[in-house]
Amino acid sequence: MKLSYYFAKLMSKIQIASIRDSEIDPTAKVYERSSLSKVKIDRFSYVGKNTNITDAKIGSFCSIGGNCQIGGGIHPISTVSTSPVFLKGKSAAGYNFGSIEYKPSETVLIENDVWIGVGVYIKAGIKIGSGSVIGAHSVVTHDVEPYSVVAGVPAKEIKKRFDDDTIIKLLEINWWDWPEDKIHRYSEHFSCPKDLFNAINSDKE
Repeated sequence: MKLSYYFAKLMSKIQIASIRDSEIDPTAKVYERSSLSKVKIDRFSYVGKNTNITDAKIGSFCSIGGNCQIGGGIHPISTVSTSPVFLKGKSAAGYNFGSIEYKPSETVLIENDVWIGVGVYIKAGIKIGSGSVIGAHSVVTHDVEPYSVVAGVPAKEIKKRFDDDTIIKLLEINWWDWPEDKIHRYSEHFSCPKDLFNAINSDKE
């Protein structure tokens, strides 16, 4: 019994991620059994297990949970049929009846310092603002404002993480773009935005 258990654990570990036509920063991490196609991920972000991402740009310091579906194909609903066999280009079925002009996907833009919970679905073409939080198992069909906390099916804003003035200041300093030595220098002040702002202002004096 123990042998079969450890064998199963070993097999789960050696199932590597599938990454195609993508650009992943060396400091970023993509966990096993995830599938990425046409994805760009910036520094210190990670993607959890069993997550599928298609046509997306992901900023720095993002935390993406497992079992998420981000982006993917879009089917037309105003045409006679929703099947891609009537569209221009190679279809999933490998056959075409027509050549209707239609863009089958749109890029998802996930900015910086975004936390996406486990099992989230994000529709193609959506923009997720910096500092936002997406609750587990949410279905995101509309853009998400920076520093918003959203959840539900469909996802709706529950609250903002900080007051408007704090959000504006955080977006102005763009700490996620700082060089690593500067992040190290100010990291002890990251427990509170006010402390961080005070430390930055003190250094200016």
